[in-house]
Amino acid sequence: MNKRILNFLLLLLIVLTMTSCTVTPPNNNNSSEEGKGEPGPAFNNSATPTIYLVGDSTVKTYNDNQYIGGWGQFLDLFLNENIKVVNAANGGRSSRSFINEGRLYDIDDPNFSYSFSQNDGKSIESCIKEGDFLFIQFGHNDDNTKLTSSYTTIYDRMVPLGEPDENGIYPVIEGVKKSTSSLPESYTSLATDSEEEKALIEIAKYGSSYYSYDSGTYKWYLKQYIDFARNKGSVPVLVTPVARVKFSEGEIIGGAGLHGENFAYVEAVRQLAKEEDCLLIDLFAESKTMLETATPTYANFLMALKPNDLVGDWPSGYDSAYGNSEVGYTGIEATHYNKYGAYLQAAKVVEAILASEKITNKDERFNFTDHVLTTPEEFIDPSNLISKQVISQVEVLFEKVNVTNPDRSYPDPTNVVSKINELVSLGEVTELNYLSLQTKCEEIRGLYQNLNIDDRPLVTNYSVLVEYEEAIEAVINASRPTPTKVVIFNADELPLETYDSTITEGEFTLVATSDKTMTKKAKKATATYAGVTYNTDYGLSVGGKASFGKNRYISFAVEGACTITVIAQSSGTSDRTLSIVDSANTSIGTFDANAGVSVTSVEIDAAGYYSIGSTGSGIYIFMIIIEYFE
Repeated sequence: MNKRILNFLLLLLIVLTMTSCTVTPPNNNNSSEEGKGEPGPAFNNSATPTIYLVGDSTVKTYNDNQYIGGWGQFLDLFLNENIKVVNAANGGRSSRSFINEGRLYDIDDPNFSYSFSQNDGKSIESCIKEGDFLFIQFGHNDDNTKLTSSYTTIYDRMVPLGEPDENGIYPVIEGVKKSTSSLPESYTSLATDSEEEKALIEIAKYGSSYYSYDSGTYKWYLKQYIDFARNKGSVPVLVTPVARVKFSEGEIIGGAGLHGENFAYVEAVRQLAKEEDCLLIDLFAESKTMLETATPTYANFLMALKPNDLVGDWPSGYDSAYGNSEVGYTGIEATHYNKYGAYLQAAKVVEAILASEKITNKDERFNFTDHVLTTPEEFIDPSNLISKQVISQVEVLFEKVNVTNPDRSYPDPTNVVSKINELVSLGEVTELNYLSLQTKCEEIRGLYQNLNIDDRPLVTNYSVLVEYEEAIEAVINASRPTPTKVVIFNADELPLETYDSTITEGEFTLVATSDKTMTKKAKKATATYAGVTYNTDYGLSVGGKASFGKNRYISFAVEGACTITVIAQSSGTSDRTLSIVDSANTSIGTFDANAGVSVTSVEIDAAGYYSIGSTGSGIYIFMIIIEYFE
């Protein structure tokens, strides 16, 4: 047999016999206990084994020009040609919906019409073979602890854990298929008629019956994947979901929407691995350690940007977009990783596979170095935003897998110093030269942003660049046409503290209800727009989940083309967004509501009736400025 194949087969053998704390091996002595799945036959050596990945958006493959990444798309970069990786994961999927949609096994129902693109539109059942692997990571969309803030995915995504016993063990309660002509009462009691109608249309694609929210528990659905793989002669591998970025005193914490209290959904996966004698890769523990090592200050720079569909060159485009509202950035993701963060997660998965030194060193004929590749240049981190020390701290966590580019280099800050000196030699900003100086400043700003954060203090004349940028902005504001009419909403001037019904205040209508109120709260803010500094003492807390046409938004009419500017701020620590819709409730733009006070403008082309509200979480609106020009 070819030596490379022999090498590879031993690598696969490791997966079954690892003994490190990262990967929990199966206990073969218990495999025959009642209720346990069979471990499956030996490997089929006649064909190249395949690792099939099933999971959600933290695993899936994204386009190269997207900043967001899933660890599954990078896994094969660490493996040689003797093993194939098929990433069948997709966003928004839970252990339940993945089965309902026919992604795991074929649905034998003439009414089934669901289609997908992953794995060429084929179920795992149609192609998995003896000796293959099935890596299983679900949890983000299964997590029903976020029901307190969102119920809209309960019909197709969420999966209950069930009540734990006195030892904290979550139950394995069988799911029973129900008719797709009905929805669980837990959903219908909260949903509107239109939401119910859309949900029924969606689940009808599953055929005549499906697993609904009120049928089966999380561990039971995961067990279906384990049993399925073993019945096919392949090896199941449970993977705990990656950690979300929610810190408290430097530690990642659980809670509603964060894998539950005490990370209940993560613990359930660990329990099932023991109960079913199944291999476990505890990626949650590894990613939690990585984020805490990076600290709250730098962990953000391992995460994706909002919105997820932001595109550009990696990593330079990511760095340019970060914090730049002009390119559509609205904040840092708490769930999804960027290309570098996802790449590091993939490295941790591979490190787990290679964890057992006893096996890898057992026979010197087998050399595993050809299974571990160095970091491709295109996946190097956006290092200008992460300090060199933290990069080193994060990468030192990797023992078996080399994710460090040996040629890592950083731009020279003295070049930026020289460019600023050249700027000074061009003279002061005037109405005649401000455009050319603006171009020069933009070039220097780009060079500065490319510097590692550790090197930025070495630009000793940085304040000069800022002075030139401010002077250019002053010239632009001075030449800005004077509006013919200005209409202002100012939260300071609102007469009521709480709005629980629809009330018109001046030219603005506040739409609220008794259970969806809006409140005037003491909240100081300072912001500058068009050369004018505004100071406010109050903000209107509009809450979250605006339902345009129903509640929690501000409406107003405009006479024609105008500029609408909003001064707002997130009511939490994360960056958020306000939406503006027309009379048909069609979105025509967004306003920033970051953790700091934000000022954003949207151009309106025609007269009409418009509404502003938060479709996500709570936001303070301080001012709305409507300007008309000739």
